Amino acid sequence: MSIALPSERSVMSERQPPIRLLPTAGLKQDLQVLHDAAVMHPHGPEDRLLRVALNQLGRIQQGAPSTHPLEYMSSYPDLSDCETTYVGADPNEKPSHRIVWRERAPQRPGGPVPREIIALGERANGQAYYLAGQRLGRPVGFTLAELAAQREPIASPSGPRQRSIGDFATQATNEPDLQFE
Repeated sequence: MSIALPSERSVMSERQPPIRLLPTAGLKQDLQVLHDAAVMHPHGPEDRLLRVALNQLGRIQQGAPSTHPLEYMSSYPDLSDCETTYVGADPNEKPSHRIVWRERAPQRPGGPVPREIIALGERANGQAYYLAGQRLGRPVGFTLAELAAQREPIASPSGPRQRSIGDFATQATNEPDLQFE
């Protein structure tokens, strides 16, 4: 795959610390799927969506705010520590996809602020949010506080999407596969 990811240039002001984009392995998969579809349909909606998504990733790296922060909703995994940015191929239609990301604390004071890009998925039926929750190992119906209070992890990225504590194993894929600096 040869996808040109957002450039290294960063718009910084004196008030805003630099941002370090941390795309996860999951995002890399999402971009690959979109890239493959774009190759099959050059100049089609898939190609436009890929370009818009890459531009939005560049804007996120430059410090652009999200479309809105996410809140806890019992029918979705708790992503209240995440943000979402809307993307779509047609500016005249409701955006078809969501980029789900979260901002982390810098490793050192004044250091770059990491923005972890968790998923790029379809808006329909909340698919982007279920995908992000799965990648973070968060089952539907549990708040972050409830998950933190558990003695043992209760979710796996491939676990069922329901409020159940049985047979979950943990393996969140939070480690970035590649990084922007």
